[in-house]
Amino acid sequence: MAVVRLFPGAVLRTSILFLVLILLFSGCGTENTPGEITPEELLSHIRLLSDDIYEGRAVGSRGSQLAVNYQENYFKQFDLEPFFGGSYRQEFVLAGLQPDLKATMELILPQNVHKLELPQPVLLDDFVIKSERQDCPPEAEAELVYGGYLIQAAERKWDDIKGVDLKGKALLVEINEPGNYPGGLFDGEDMTYYGRWTYKLEKAAELGAAGVLIIHNDKGATYGWSVVRNSWAKESFFLPEKIRTLYFEGWVTEALGSKIVAASGLDLNQLRAQAETPDFKPRPLGLKIKIKQQPAFREVKAENVAGWLPGSGPQAKDRYVIFSAHYDHLGRDENLTGDQIYNGAVDNCSATACLLALAGYYSQLKGKLPVSLVFACVTAEEQGLLGSDYFASHLPVKNYSVLANINFEVTNVWGETEDVYAIGAKYSDLDDICRQAAENLGYQYVPEQRRSYGFFFRSDQLSFARHGIPAVWLHEGLISRGKDKSLIVRKSEEYQKKYYHQVTDEVQPDWDLSGAVEIIRWAREMVELLATGNSLPAFKPDSPFQRPEDQGSKTQD
Repeated sequence: MAVVRLFPGAVLRTSILFLVLILLFSGCGTENTPGEITPEELLSHIRLLSDDIYEGRAVGSRGSQLAVNYQENYFKQFDLEPFFGGSYRQEFVLAGLQPDLKATMELILPQNVHKLELPQPVLLDDFVIKSERQDCPPEAEAELVYGGYLIQAAERKWDDIKGVDLKGKALLVEINEPGNYPGGLFDGEDMTYYGRWTYKLEKAAELGAAGVLIIHNDKGATYGWSVVRNSWAKESFFLPEKIRTLYFEGWVTEALGSKIVAASGLDLNQLRAQAETPDFKPRPLGLKIKIKQQPAFREVKAENVAGWLPGSGPQAKDRYVIFSAHYDHLGRDENLTGDQIYNGAVDNCSATACLLALAGYYSQLKGKLPVSLVFACVTAEEQGLLGSDYFASHLPVKNYSVLANINFEVTNVWGETEDVYAIGAKYSDLDDICRQAAENLGYQYVPEQRRSYGFFFRSDQLSFARHGIPAVWLHEGLISRGKDKSLIVRKSEEYQKKYYHQVTDEVQPDWDLSGAVEIIRWAREMVELLATGNSLPAFKPDSPFQRPEDQGSKTQD
């Protein structure tokens, strides 16, 4: 990989920050009491990593390389050990996919069959399409089958396939899951992984389908068509090491989905009602679909960065806790007038700052840690959790030796709260650990909020769970400390409207990073509880995730 040189401004700012951090630590602690993490320390990290110099840290960019250099140098400065043999860097390759913005979709009736008028879909307005097969043929044609929600969940006694052979078929499927309403099937309004669009693509590939089209609706997807259109019209990335079988994958609007089904003489609402029942099985539509596209591909080098601190004593042998946070963001958009850089100060410099500060804090306890701690700065989260996926599938330690993953994501910058919750804790024994740790610190532990959005499946903790490691995203609660109890809710809502994934996500003068320090304290208390536990934290029986069967009951020595 080519060496990216820091230009003078970046060198100066990085050097100043390291000096500041050293001063913050020096003299703050004693031999038995390490110096505490402060809001000022966190803000120093955020200011630097979200600086325009880092250009929004897009995958494969110079700014991303600057962030890699900064994190690696930080781990070296605080004497963490390289996690990947002799290196802090885990290099891997991503494939960049530029979709064909002239792609077409055509519906075909069998010969001598007269049915309703066939729609003429318009790319981006009615559908989006791409293929992650680098041998993608310019034209793919297949019989169209309505697949309902395309869910197979043995632990919930649900099977939409019923043994029907779907090899070589094009599947038209629903987003989300059956019973997505209060008191409904699965988890009611709370989305499970079976409802995510990524699951639909994975299941279609597993079944040997030629392609899959997901029917969009705002409630089921939890976002509008514009989000789908904008993201699927841009370059995306994937891990080329994984075998790709689908010739095409995409979305259609609900309006187009209704027209397609109507062309077969059926009604989408009636089919959807059938898909809400356990008796549903795939329904051929008597149509063929033809997709023409010529996507373009390129190779991009990417890097995760990780350092670790070994635990000491017999209880620490083969026991790890992995902290994670993604450092990538959206880069820059030269088509914008004025500010073009997506700085991502909250998303996700706030979380990276927490991870780095924890690494510095625990470095003062090196040789006295009850469990080994890994600090993983992962990339390509914004591209589909790719860095954490690669990291979790290429761990240099056995997965069963990892007690838990504690993920930091969009960490609180608006002040302390009286309560906290853990996204995804309900899937594993970490729920009890999160609760106990919170209560030990005087925080009220409340149920996960806004579960219908499926946040657990939208950040890096998912990658660890899918590889058999219980994982959580630690989140602030809803009640602010002090007189203004609703402050945190207002600030969070304002962020979502004005700053999230926009060029305005920069350091703001009204931030109060005591809220981030609160999350850090909670994470540290969790480490203490995990280190003293006698058994390996496990997933709950009704969870879609499980540790490997032959290691699921393994206890710690």
